[in-house]
Formats: sequence, structure tokens, C-alpha cells
Amino acid sequence: MPVALGAWTTLGRVLDTQRTLASADRAMVRKIIRWLLVFIFTLVALSSLQAQPASPARPVTAPKAVFTPKPEYRNEWAKRGLTGKGIVLVNIDKQTGKVTGAQMLQSTGNKQLDGSALEAYSRWRFDPRTVTVSQLKIPIEFANRPKPPTAKRTLSQPAILYPLLIIVGFAVAVMAMRTRRRDPR
Repeated sequence: MPVALGAWTTLGRVLDTQRTLASADRAMVRKIIRWLLVFIFTLVALSSLQAQPASPARPVTAPKAVFTPKPEYRNEWAKRGLTGKGIVLVNIDKQTGKVTGAQMLQSTGNKQLDGSALEAYSRWRFDPRTVTVSQLKIPIEFANRPKPPTAKRTLSQPAILYPLLIIVGFAVAVMAMRTRRRDPR
């Protein structure tokens, strides 16, 4: 029996050692997970800082246009219902402010409208002191808008009342003068 009791004691010690090792392993795994999470959060924080620019980007301001002829929209085009939206890309000489070229980035859907836009925008002029970019995108829209209705010329109430009051006043004055002539005093 003492051998069996010794075996049980040894087995108990082995099991206690395994439990101790298992709890130690769990603690070690927890520490590793904590360090990994701290490492991942640090990487994420550093990568987001690196993605931000050191100084805010200066907004690009459009150059100041000094001569801006509008594209022609002929009456015949309006009668035919030609409409469209597009984008014109103009190349600007930074020293003179003159447009050196124009092209359609997005067509209006009609060659006549595109040609009118290109012809007009190629004549544009910009203040050279304000030209910071060599190319500029300009939107264009040709729309067949109905003409505003012509206003009917109606006189407002006061405009009608004033002449009426003048006529009534004149009539009263004439009647008063007639009654004075008939009335001998």
C-alpha cells in the first residue's frame, strides 16, 4: 500500500504542477495578447499620423477672369431644342493670362454647342497676377429656357385714382363757379 499511496502523491504533485503550468501558460498568453494589442494600436496611430500632411494644403484659387465672352446660343438651336452640359479645359499662359488652348473634357452631346463653347472660352483673358494654375476646368450649360412672359401694362390703383380725382375736382370747381354766376348777391 505504501507504494500505491506514494504513486497517488506523485500523481497529485504532477497534476498540481500541470495546473500551475497551465495557469502560468494562460497568464503568459494573456500578456502576449496584451502586448500584441498595444503594438497594433500603436501602429494604427502612427500610420494615421503619417497619412496627415505636415501643413494644411493651400486651396487653389481660380484665376480672375477679366474678359469673358459668353458662348453663342443661336435662336435656331433653341427652336430645335438643342441643350447640353459639358466641361471645357482651358490652358492659360501664366505670364500673359491669355488662353492658349481649349478642349472639351466632357461634351455637351452636340458638336455645334461644343464648338460654340470652345470658340468663346478660347477668347477668355485672365489677370496674370492671379494665374496660379496653367489649366482650368470650366463648366458650360446650354439650356433652352422659355422667355419670360411680357408684363401687361396695367396701371396700378393709385395711378388710376389720381387722374380720376383731378377730373372730379375739376368738375366740382366748374359746378361751383356756375352756381356763383347764377346766384346774385
